[in-house]
Amino acid sequence: PVAQRDTTKRLATAGNFVNNMQEPISHVVESTPRRRGALAAVVIVLVMLTSYNGVTPVFATRLCEYFELSVEQYGTTIGLGSVGEISALLLAGLLIARFGVRRISEISLIGIGGCFVCLGLGASLLSLQCSIIFQGFFAGIAKVAIPAFLIALFPIYKRRMISIRYVAASLTGIAIPFWAVQLLKWSTESGDRDFANLFFGPFLIIGCVLVLVGLLLNRINQLPLQIQQETQQGLRLLDLLEYRSLMIVLLVALHVSADGALYQFMPLWMEHHFDELPFSPAWALAGHNFSYLVTRFLLSLLPEHFGQRKILVLAGPVGGLIILSMLWRGHAGGIPLLYTLASLFYAAEFPVLISEISSRSIGQFGTVLGAGFLAGSVANFVFLKGTGKLVDSTGDYRVGLSVAACGFIAFGLVAAVSGLGKKSSDNVMDA
Repeated sequence: PVAQRDTTKRLATAGNFVNNMQEPISHVVESTPRRRGALAAVVIVLVMLTSYNGVTPVFATRLCEYFELSVEQYGTTIGLGSVGEISALLLAGLLIARFGVRRISEISLIGIGGCFVCLGLGASLLSLQCSIIFQGFFAGIAKVAIPAFLIALFPIYKRRMISIRYVAASLTGIAIPFWAVQLLKWSTESGDRDFANLFFGPFLIIGCVLVLVGLLLNRINQLPLQIQQETQQGLRLLDLLEYRSLMIVLLVALHVSADGALYQFMPLWMEHHFDELPFSPAWALAGHNFSYLVTRFLLSLLPEHFGQRKILVLAGPVGGLIILSMLWRGHAGGIPLLYTLASLFYAAEFPVLISEISSRSIGQFGTVLGAGFLAGSVANFVFLKGTGKLVDSTGDYRVGLSVAACGFIAFGLVAAVSGLGKKSSDNVMDA
């Protein structure tokens, strides 16, 4: 009986110990998803802050005056970001494979913040050019690492996480042009010194926030990711030699370069071509971002391959023709509306093209998309510099922007000739 009582007592003690342990263990398990959600929210907010360089197109005319730049020099300066992005896209996969998506995501955000700080402190053309180059580098890494990090946090909600990230970027793109217009109004009656403070000062503040919060994230204990990091597969050059792959790379380059040139030079054209603007260029830029937000939302509601072929073949030419009509026949008051309408069409090209790439193996997806981004960065620099040179040589912004608009028309023609979008692969992957 004594031994039985001792055994019973020991069992009761062990049971109390287990019961006492259950609550904190349960608390940890329940708190982990909340911590993941909080971490994802902070990262998305930081990504929104990195979009502050969207003020630059609104300031384009004033920057050309302030730094005495020709249109070609302005295009070249803005295009320097593509130079930095090219090297980043070549290294991003290797860096992620070596250090992991979380660490590289943090480094990219801190790096962009550091570029903002240097730009704000330097307040010169040299600091602007250097900042744009290194911003392009860190932004190129972030383009690859941050979506992968968000998916690693919530792999069962990957479409939702990527959609939230793009929606956040679009919302920022809608708000920033109006903020830039307000800054320009405040500096209208001021001298160059006040203009420099109003343009460069916010970069310094936002850069400090990015660096400090990024360093704080780096100090927080790391959460175990819900999916293991995949082994880096490297560049599969043979996949790029296929006719289909080459056509996709060409389409990515056409879309990225045409869209980038139109967006960067739209305010310059509006301010130089029309004597009076009923609406500031900010309305056109905000409308462009609103179109991307609406189009991406609508595409997310449609079945995966609904209208794939028609979108690839028709969306770009329709949007390009609207842009050409706007450039040569548009009234000043209708420019924001026409630009928004055109963007609604060609904004559908890229998500559908991504879905088309994903209809093959994951190895080919990474290779082809990576090559497309590299080609897009090169083409973007060429389009920005070339558009500026055309404007300087002809004295007419419409000529240079018409070439960019024809890029969307060429997109549709290439898609039609290549046969992309036709129901083909039986091995369709969830994009």
